[in-house]
Amino acid sequence: MAKINPKMYSGKKTITMRTVYLLISFACLLVVSKADCQKLPNIQPSGLRAPANLKIDGKATEWGNQLQAYNKSTNVYYTIANDDKNLYLIAQVAEPRTIEKLLVSGISFIINKDDKGQDKVTITYPLVKWDFSHAILVNAGDKAKWSGNPNPGSMFVETLTRTDSTVTLANQAFSDRAKSIEVSGISGVEGSSISIYNEQNIRVAGHFDNKGVFTYELSVPLQLLEKSVSGSKPFKYQIRLNSYADHTGESTFVRRDPVTGNRESVDANTDIDVVTKFDGGYALAKKP
Repeated sequence: MAKINPKMYSGKKTITMRTVYLLISFACLLVVSKADCQKLPNIQPSGLRAPANLKIDGKATEWGNQLQAYNKSTNVYYTIANDDKNLYLIAQVAEPRTIEKLLVSGISFIINKDDKGQDKVTITYPLVKWDFSHAILVNAGDKAKWSGNPNPGSMFVETLTRTDSTVTLANQAFSDRAKSIEVSGISGVEGSSISIYNEQNIRVAGHFDNKGVFTYELSVPLQLLEKSVSGSKPFKYQIRLNSYADHTGESTFVRRDPVTGNRESVDANTDIDVVTKFDGGYALAKKP
């Protein structure tokens, strides 16, 4: 934090302890993550009833813009909740590289149907093609030098300044390109990919706000998970951000070793070419 220069103040203008406290608090809001300021747990500690009239639209409005946990290994804020019919997941990511990873590789929500973890349901979303994901990101506020046009073949020609209209464009492009969900472990669902408009009533959505934060929402019927509020035991779950390289192919560049002169292949995306994940436990919350 920058030091306060006493020469900036003269005469009767003095800095009180209250002023210093307010300055420090304001700095916290600017430079410290939401997790540090609010001291959110790494894993959500308990079950939660979902907000009434919840709409799966990729917006955190019904949640009061306050999530239950921040997981440091994945850079994900999240809440799991339920009502009598559905299990819900809402996740938020603010870090652009992590958003880039999840747009292409998806968030996998893995729910154990049995105590031993041998029978699981896995739902993965979103899965946007690599060329579209970068253009979507720059319209939403990423600082990389990409064209503002969310179409493949864009040239590296400009740095786009985020505005309300570019975020709207990013959300429209995301909506147009994230049309499928990968699922496994659900009885009666053939194949691994289903439309976001599916007969199983699995609902997903993603949305960027005007600060470039990406919010993901999922709703899955408890019946598909073979669970009920009245009769199910607590169950284990995993939230996983998949490897970027697994969905884009090899992402390397070649460089020459300055000592030996040998040419070597180097991973260009070491920060996102790995799977990051965490496990937790959840007990379905009953109506008060």
